[in-house]
Amino acid sequence: MSEQDRIVRLYAKGAPVGVHEGRLVGFLVDEHRTAEWAVAEADGGFRLTVKGTEDTLTASGTDRAPVLVRPDDTAASVWRLQRVTPEGVATISGLDALGTGTYVITQHGLPLGRDLFEDRSLAPKPVVTRTDDRTPHWTVEVLA
Repeated sequence: MSEQDRIVRLYAKGAPVGVHEGRLVGFLVDEHRTAEWAVAEADGGFRLTVKGTEDTLTASGTDRAPVLVRPDDTAASVWRLQRVTPEGVATISGLDALGTGTYVITQHGLPLGRDLFEDRSLAPKPVVTRTDDRTPHWTVEVLA
């Protein structure tokens, strides 16, 4: 983590996200298990790393799959952030433009998010690439 990183909390469908068994999940309960994320510019996008670790959000390809959280400094851990406003969607090109708000997170043009239909339990909800949610909006809360 460098001094230029921004520290954020991420929320998918209103649920704070964290790591469970090496995968990114939304916690409907157990909010104390959520993570803070260091956001850094990387290779034309952003790398999101669990604060204090080397574990990054990683997608291994373009197939629908759970998002892994593990050490990775390849293109598989670079994400695009697009801010959603009433005027439309705008790609964020630098950390100076990253503020608290609503975003779409993509890789290779594929959205990251929770599924549209999930089981009704309170178990952690998986976050996947190529979600079937038509509006995979994330809330990014900038902490520092």
